[in-house]
Order: sequence, then C-alpha cells, then structure tokens
Amino acid sequence: MRVTDIAIVCVYLTAMVAVGIACRGRQENADDYFTTRGAMSGRWGSILVGLSLAATLFSGSSFVAYPSITFEYGLKILAILATLPACYVVLRFWFLPRFLSAGHTHPYDLIEDRFGRGVRLTASWMFVLLRLGWMATLIYAPTLLILAAFHLSMSWMWPIVLVTGLISTFYTVFGGIRGVIITDAIQMVVIMVGIAASVGFIFWHLSLPLPEIMAGLESSGHLVWADLSLDPSRPFTLAAILIGVSVSNFGSYIADQMSLQRYLATGTVAASARSFLINIIGAALVVSLLFLVGMSLVAWFARHPTPELMSPSGKFMADRVFPYFVANHLPVGLSGLLIAAILAATMSSLTSGINALSGALSGDIFRGPLAKMSAPKQLRIARLSSFGIGILATIAAGFVPLLGSFYEMTQILLGLFVGPLLACVILSSVRTLVPAWSMLVGMLFGVLAGAIVTQMNVHALWVSPTTFTVAILIPMVCHFSSLIFSRSSSTRSTP
Repeated sequence: MRVTDIAIVCVYLTAMVAVGIACRGRQENADDYFTTRGAMSGRWGSILVGLSLAATLFSGSSFVAYPSITFEYGLKILAILATLPACYVVLRFWFLPRFLSAGHTHPYDLIEDRFGRGVRLTASWMFVLLRLGWMATLIYAPTLLILAAFHLSMSWMWPIVLVTGLISTFYTVFGGIRGVIITDAIQMVVIMVGIAASVGFIFWHLSLPLPEIMAGLESSGHLVWADLSLDPSRPFTLAAILIGVSVSNFGSYIADQMSLQRYLATGTVAASARSFLINIIGAALVVSLLFLVGMSLVAWFARHPTPELMSPSGKFMADRVFPYFVANHLPVGLSGLLIAAILAATMSSLTSGINALSGALSGDIFRGPLAKMSAPKQLRIARLSSFGIGILATIAAGFVPLLGSFYEMTQILLGLFVGPLLACVILSSVRTLVPAWSMLVGMLFGVLAGAIVTQMNVHALWVSPTTFTVAILIPMVCHFSSLIFSRSSSTRSTP
C-alpha cells in the first residue's frame, strides 16, 4: 500500500473521530446519550437514522462475507434481497405502531411490561452475548483484509485490532447515539462509493464485452438463480436463504437494541417508517454492490489465474479472494478509499454495538443501582460502560478463531440469540396470556436447540429459524395447554 493510501486512511479515521465528538449534541442524562429522546424526528434526522441503520447492519466483515459467498455460490445469493420487502411491511404496519405508541424510553421496556423483570434481564444478557461475539468477529474480519492490503505479517494483527477498536470506542464514549448516527450516515456513503469504485475498476480493466463475461459466468455455474433442494445440509438453498435470512432480518430489525434505539431516536411512527425505508434501500444497494464485487472477481480471476489463492484440494479460498485483489490489483488512491470504506463499515457497526450494549447494561441489567444516582452521574456511568465494552470487544477480537467462513460465523452468532429474542419481542407485542415462566423456558431451550444444530450437519442459515421456532412454540404450547386444561376443569365442575 502506497503513502497516498495510508494518508487517505489516516485522514478518514481522524475525520470520523472529530465528527463523532462534534455532533454529540446535548447530553444531560443517560436518555440523551442512548436515544436522544426523539430528537432525530425531522426529515433530515430520519434520513440520517435510516442510513445509520443500514450502515450498522453491514459491518466490515460483510466486505469479506458477501463477495466470498457470491464468488463461491453465484447468483442465488441475490435471493437475500427478496426478504427485505416483507421486513418493511411488518415493521411499518405492525411493529412500529405498537412499539412507539407505548411511550417506552428504553428498547426492552416492552418486554418488562409484558413478562416482568426476569425475562427482560434474560433478554438483555442474550443481547449482550450476541453483540459482544458479533463485534469481536467484525473487527477480526477486516483486520485480515488490511493485513493483506499492507502486505503485513500476522504479527501486526493486534496493533490493527487495537487501533480500530480504540478509535471507535473513543468517539462513541463522547459522541453518544447522536454522534454514532451521524458518523454512521457518513460512513454509509463512503461504503457505497468504495464498493462502486471497485466494481467499476474491475469491469473497466477486464476489457471484455459483457456477453463474453456473462458466458463465462454461466459456464462456471454462477448464473444458476436458485437451488431448490430442501436438504438442510446444502449451503444457500433457496429455502435456507428465504427462511433463514428472513428470521435473522426480523430479529435484527425487531428484537435488536441497536435498531430499537434508532426507532426511539426518531420518536414517531412516520419518521421511523421513513428511516426504515431508507435503510431498506441502502441495504439493497449495498448487497447488490457487494454481489457485483463477487461476480466481477469471478470474471477477473478466470482471466488471471492465481495459485496463491488455491487450497490443497484445488478450490479457491473464497474468503481470501477480495483481500488479495485489494492488496495486489487496485491502483493507488482507490485501495486507500476501499480500506477507508471497510473501516467505515467496521466502525459504524462497532460504535452502534458499543452504545447499545452500554444501554443494555445501564438500562436493563444495572438499572436498580443507577436509578438512585443523579442524572450527571448516570451519564458518567454510561460513558464508562461504553469504554469498558469497547475495550472488551477489542480484546475479544484478537482471539476469534477461523471457524468456517465469516458469513457462517456471523450467522451462527446471530442465530443462537436472535431467534429467542425475536420470539420474546413478538409475544411481548401481542395480547396473549403466555405466562412469563414459559417465555423464559422457551428462550433458554431455543438457545440450547441452536447449539445442538451447530453440531449437526446443518447449514448455519438454519440456526436462527430453529431457535426462533423452539422459543415461540414452548410458551404458545404452554398457553394453549393451560386454556384447554382450564376449560376441561370448568366443564367437570359444572353440575
């Protein structure tokens, strides 16, 4: 990597820290720090929130994951886009009106209102475990790409992990959710520009007519639009994508505190719906661009055979294709822009995760002791917890092992906890008499079922549907069993 590229990355990092701190807004108490108390309700505010939400759910690991799975599996990955319209319809017309009309000030207030303190604490701990593991993974994945881009040995892994984690932690501690939202919105723009520039460079330098490129992709099997197999061990079948990604998306948008914080930041259903629509458009654009990166890399390496990327079995090591391309083929300036985009994706997700986890600790787990403190002290504790979480996630990133592909790792982490959290939030939002103890049992058995599935010959996309199904069926079965039992008892007691 040349001096120009290094300068671009350094300027970008410095600018993000400055913007994050400068845009922190009024912070008089913990509610200002975590939700802005509806201060982002205007048109521009909802646009920023929408871009922020899209940036949050596309981490630096997405830059490795989506091109690599496209490189390996081709066109059928685009079925992911079909899951987004359903998310918008459910959020816009069912969940957001219920969630925002209740007047909650914290994301998981609705869980406590319905099931009590014990279930809320369980949900909060699940969220903490989910996002700590996720943050560690999202720091680790782009670190490998940066190592390749700078032609550095693995001895540089810890310094890069520490720099990425500590910079993100620093401006999150002072910027709060408002600083995070604004920097996320900027980073979303950088992400799209960086990806689009990479795709343009590849196609420009292939010097091949489009029909010839398409013929090559078809002959390699990358234009097969769907795998209709119902075998759960097969990767990226149409059923696995539509069911698995849908559950993961619903969980991320309905049950994840990072998303719920942003709905509270807008304050109104109309503003939240507008933000969510912008998020859907942004997410679709990013997935499409990363898909184009993967497909263009297939065409590129078909023309430029690279033995370094081949495994002993003779297959491409898909996770290493994009990092290798960045390191060895992108020109000066563009590689720096792309590294900045990767850092943008990493930092946007990391800062959101830090803020949301700090909110879970302050508003859920340690709410009792903090309620007795003054507003300035609560704000100080919120910042200290953000700092501690950022440090913990950064250290954990150095110990993330390579267990399968990055996409599989993130799907397993999401699947174990997102399914039970989604079941809990859904049942908290509907008028049923599901007892709290059954909800708790359902969530715990859901995680257990997911852990069992990860040890079987089942693809990672099926983990979240499994955990969700178990977590929602147990309380519903308990509910209907109690209804049947009570009716039969009343019938027997009637003379």
